[in-house]
Amino acid sequence: MSTHAACSPSSADMWLNCSASVTLTKGIPRPSSRYAREGTAAHTVAERTIRGDIFLPDKITVEGDDYIVSPGMCRALNPYVSYVQKLMKLPKAAVFLEHRLMVPDTEGQVWGTLDCGVHAGYEMFIADLKFGKGHVVDPSTPQLKLYALALAGHVRENRTFTNVTLTICQPRVGGEALRSYTTTMGALWDWQALVVNPAVLKIVNGDETENAGAHCRWCVRKTECRAFAAKHQDRAASAFDDGGPFT
Repeated sequence: MSTHAACSPSSADMWLNCSASVTLTKGIPRPSSRYAREGTAAHTVAERTIRGDIFLPDKITVEGDDYIVSPGMCRALNPYVSYVQKLMKLPKAAVFLEHRLMVPDTEGQVWGTLDCGVHAGYEMFIADLKFGKGHVVDPSTPQLKLYALALAGHVRENRTFTNVTLTICQPRVGGEALRSYTTTMGALWDWQALVVNPAVLKIVNGDETENAGAHCRWCVRKTECRAFAAKHQDRAASAFDDGGPFT
C-alpha cells in the first residue's frame, strides 16, 4: 500500500465528481498546509488522551513545525475525547482508533486512516475530528460514509439493517461541536453501488473528464483545468450582464 490513496475518503467530494482530479494529477505534489499539520498534532493529542496517557508532551512536532499542547487545545478536544470514550463503553464494543482501512470492492483505490470507529452488535459508529476553524462539514459527508463501508468490510458486518451513526466533531467552528447523521448499512451499500463504484471504475479506466464545482477548492490542478476556467469565465460574464439587449 502506497503512502497516499489515489481516491482517499478525505478527498471523496473531489474524485466522486471529477475523474480528472485523480487521472490528471499523477505525480503532482500535494503540499501540506499549516492547518493540516495543526490538525495532525491535535489528532495525536486526542488519541493519546483517549488511550489514557495522562502525561502529554509540551509540544507535538509535525513535519518540522512545533505545536504547543496548550490547555486551550485540550479543552477544544474534550467533546471528541468524551464522545469516543462513551462509545468505548458500549457492550461488546470493538474499537478502532487511527486505523488504516480499505473500502472493499474499489479496486484497491479507496483507503485511508479512520479517526474512530466502533462496532457494537447491530450498531456502528464513525467519528471524525475536524480541528480547523474554517469550513463546516456535514456529518453525511462521503468521507464518513466511505469509512463506514471500510469498517464494515474489516469487521465483516453484513447485515443491511445495522444502524450506522456518522459524527463530525468540529469544536472550533462555533455552535454544536458534535453533529451526527444516522443511516443503515443497506443504504450505504446502495450508495456505493450507484455512486462510488462507477466513479472508481472511471478513474481506473483513465477517464480524464473535468467537472468544475465546489470540490475544486481542494484540487492541485485547478489553475490548469479548462472546466474550472470556463466556470469562472461564465460567472464573471454574468456579473456584468444586466439582462438587457446589446446596444
